[in-house]
Amino acid sequence: MVLDRFRKSVDPVLNSISRPFIFMHPNTITMISFLFSVLTGFFFYLGDNLLLYAFFFLFISSLLDAVDGKVARLRGIASKRGDFLDHIMDRYSDAIIVTGIAFSYYTHWYTAFFALTGIFFTSYSGTQAQAVTGKRDYGGILGRADRLVLFMILAIMQFLFMKFSIFSLSISDLFMIVIGFLGHVTAIQRILRTWGTL
Repeated sequence: MVLDRFRKSVDPVLNSISRPFIFMHPNTITMISFLFSVLTGFFFYLGDNLLLYAFFFLFISSLLDAVDGKVARLRGIASKRGDFLDHIMDRYSDAIIVTGIAFSYYTHWYTAFFALTGIFFTSYSGTQAQAVTGKRDYGGILGRADRLVLFMILAIMQFLFMKFSIFSLSISDLFMIVIGFLGHVTAIQRILRTWGTL
């Protein structure tokens, strides 16, 4: 994960952002984050000027997704149940966002489907590593934080270059291909690392 390298440096900032949410249960924050991801998928689907809303709602969703775990740790109530809920809702969020893009008028469904396979194999290889080694693998070239940033950039780029196309592929199609490809590279990295551990 490229952005994971900066985790320690941004941790104090995340602590400050999380404190106003300290009165909320972490699972509630997780579900609110999910609702914002649903709005993200919806506005990705609508496209045009509404892509700016997709960017905004995805930013809020991503921020809350980082806050829920931090609040759980600050309150001393981090649990396996919360971790389980967080990861399940992350996968639903991924699916909804990509589905919104897939059904938009500016994206071919097959590029979005390719992206979704990369996303899910990235996640599955990480959780399967945990199942057989006892430790989840978050490593690789494209973690979830990196992917969410790419989705935000996608919203802005598609908005700015709505009419762009190369070989009938839009900006969004190209992003879907990159996300899918890097997702599968990440999955392979995790598979090889786990295989070497066993």
